[in-house]
Amino acid sequence: MSTAEVTAPAALPNSLARAAVHSFVHTTGAWVASQLEACTRCGICAQACHFYEATGNPEFAPVWKVELLRRAYEQRFTVGGKLKLALGVEKRISDADIEHWSTIVYEACTLCNKCAMVCPMGIQLGPLIHDVREAMAEAGVVPADLLVAVRKQEELGSPLGVTDDAWADRIEWIADEWEVEIPIDVKGAETLVAFTSIELMKFPENIVAIAKILNAAGEKWTISSPGREVVNFGVFEGNPDRVKLFMGRLFDAARALGVKRLVVTECGHAYDLLRWTAHNMAEVPCAVTHIVAVIDELMRSGRIKLRAGAFDEGGTLTFHDACKIQRRGGHIQEPRDILKVLAPTAFKELALNREASMCCGGGGGVIAIKEADALRHKVFELKIRQMEEVGATRVAMTCANCRLQFTESLQHFGSPIKAVGLAHMVAEALSEEE
Repeated sequence: MSTAEVTAPAALPNSLARAAVHSFVHTTGAWVASQLEACTRCGICAQACHFYEATGNPEFAPVWKVELLRRAYEQRFTVGGKLKLALGVEKRISDADIEHWSTIVYEACTLCNKCAMVCPMGIQLGPLIHDVREAMAEAGVVPADLLVAVRKQEELGSPLGVTDDAWADRIEWIADEWEVEIPIDVKGAETLVAFTSIELMKFPENIVAIAKILNAAGEKWTISSPGREVVNFGVFEGNPDRVKLFMGRLFDAARALGVKRLVVTECGHAYDLLRWTAHNMAEVPCAVTHIVAVIDELMRSGRIKLRAGAFDEGGTLTFHDACKIQRRGGHIQEPRDILKVLAPTAFKELALNREASMCCGGGGGVIAIKEADALRHKVFELKIRQMEEVGATRVAMTCANCRLQFTESLQHFGSPIKAVGLAHMVAEALSEEE
């Protein structure tokens, strides 16, 4: 176990369990209770989980991941649960349970919520598993690697440890190296674009691509120094206070600049949070959208023109649907319409696509946890097989975290398939023809 000793070395017997159960009880309002009561524990959700499919481990079934939440709810609030406890059919939640479930919900779950799509009762298992993570955070058993990233974002503004000065230097270097204009802190701009540290440090060409696209369209846009990180590691940790803190930096920046919309670049969980969940947590100061929707809008309106068939050469091109951008976010058709222009003959769908697409295995903070690497790679083998089945030589996507998982895992397995960001493809295909 990677974290209980690190975060709570002086814990008293069952103090972890007390903290977690307190969180479970606090979390269990009418909605959570109705979800738990509706669950028949049929196990159909297991077949939608890539971790279960890759390993066959029954503990990775989504319904089992919420088992502690169920037990806490029943033992505290239901006659049946109290009776099971009195008769010894079930035991009280222990510190050992908390430590064990921490591994399950952090290392073997990306919070992709595909399990909810197949649940015959319509139970939203992803949010329930997030509630379990919230209890783990309350108990202090967050994986050490993940907690390091959380603290870096809290203290330095970036989960990768990019300071304000390092960010400014990096942006200046990107603008100079690729000779592209990147406006910073422009008051009165219509659009605030928020990038990820992954793009800044791992895929700087993606920042260049988006800048080129927006500049070509004549968009009045800007990036923000104080609102410079779109990733929210508070979500991965399960800490609502940090979620609000990191989210607040973006919203405060949007208010200060007076923008009309906030464009999330390539981060699925950030888009899910800012576009949907944020409305239940804070006042959202402007419209929120994703860069793939913006690109589609610019293409359809004629504000940018693309060279048709620009990526038809080079073998079969396929597309990975990001869980939080496509299935959850609804931006399913836009990337396909773009690819129909860029690669009308080379593009081929994976067997599991659109809403049925399988998660890449690196989301939800899993890629940040070193101990999860072996499991993460095993899960990715499912994705490799899907790409090999269609003979793909290239795979496009709209999420930088997915792209990092693809790039690292394809290299791990020695696969010749190349991962590419869709925005980068669009920038490469920009046409100056009227």
